Amino acid sequence: MLRIGEFARLTRVSIRMLRHYDQVGLLRPARVDPATGYRYYRAAQLGRLNRILHLRDLGFGLAEIARTLDGDDATYRRREEELLAQLEATARQLTAVRARRTLRDDPDVVIRRVPAVRVATLVATPGIDVEPLFDALEVHVAEHGARADRPPMTLLDADSMTVAVPVTRSLPESALPGGHRVGLRNLPATTMACTVHNGPYAELAGHLERMRGWLAATGREPAGPLREVYLRFGADPGLRLPPTHVVDATDPGYVTELQLPVVALSGTGQR
Repeated sequence: MLRIGEFARLTRVSIRMLRHYDQVGLLRPARVDPATGYRYYRAAQLGRLNRILHLRDLGFGLAEIARTLDGDDATYRRREEELLAQLEATARQLTAVRARRTLRDDPDVVIRRVPAVRVATLVATPGIDVEPLFDALEVHVAEHGARADRPPMTLLDADSMTVAVPVTRSLPESALPGGHRVGLRNLPATTMACTVHNGPYAELAGHLERMRGWLAATGREPAGPLREVYLRFGADPGLRLPPTHVVDATDPGYVTELQLPVVALSGTGQR
């Protein structure tokens, strides 16, 4: 048998590590002298130690190594899934870095989870001035005492435009002057590409085009209606809106977040 120092020199594993493996039950000494406490190992234990070192190089933790040594093959599958997820994350980061390097006007898009929100809605004709619709909808929501302290938004797809005001509870569907009907929608939590624009609404179209260019460069494409979320907007003081998102004389700048559901193009490994 080999004393621990001899076994350490043979295996090139430190004495401290061998003692640690003993303490956690991965590699017990073949014998411990009861009088001196010296640890002794057999040369045949080198195979088990090599398996431990190999599994450690594969990124397994000590608890996972113990389960694997005990015959838990599911540990390999879990580690494979972890590595595949890391590969996908690295591929996404690499694609984003390349896009950032090559695009001259990167719009600073982030992919994030957007929480669910309940909104009162009015459907509008694309291209019309939506400010009167927002005013009418805000008045209607205020009359029912249901305004949530969250920013309003416009939902835009190819052939429709909907103004939306967050609410705290359900409202009765009803008609407003002009024939517009107030509806109610529950927008689910979802993953969105998001980018913030500071400035006039007239510049949003150009910002959206830069956003779409970034998505194409990073292997993604739109998968649903665009949301224009008005984080800072102007409003008639008479509407008595929650002050959180309304601009004032000391901070007159408009801030709008463009939110767009996206999916990965086939074969890109994006999510």
